[in-house]
Amino acid sequence: MKINELSKASGVNLETIRYYEKVGILPEPQRSANGYRVYGSTALELLRFIRNCRALGFSLDEIKYLNQLKSLPQKSCTADQMIVQHLAKVDEKIAQLIEIKHFLNQLVNVEEHDVENCKAISGLNAKIAIEHQGE
Repeated sequence: MKINELSKASGVNLETIRYYEKVGILPEPQRSANGYRVYGSTALELLRFIRNCRALGFSLDEIKYLNQLKSLPQKSCTADQMIVQHLAKVDEKIAQLIEIKHFLNQLVNVEEHDVENCKAISGLNAKIAIEHQGE
């Protein structure tokens, strides 16, 4: 299949497919006589794998490593350890997002008022001042 067909089938943008080839996460495809890229079903499977990993927040380097593991079935699987580490990062992000949500909830004021009396603006300014106090 051509790159546009692969893009539609995988749900991955054309430029992203080209980028994945450039950085080596997607192998260089064969070329037809007129120079068009020609992909097989393995490229489609790999793009779906990459898309799933990206949706879970894995970096391209991590995805490249996980994909390499797939081709080494006899090697000790370090993917579990990698996922545990990734899960810890996700937990950290969740904690940060909860903190942000709590802060934003404190700023919410549904009453109509002018900017001078806006709790949201003054709260954001206070947070900025606190974060930059040590500079």
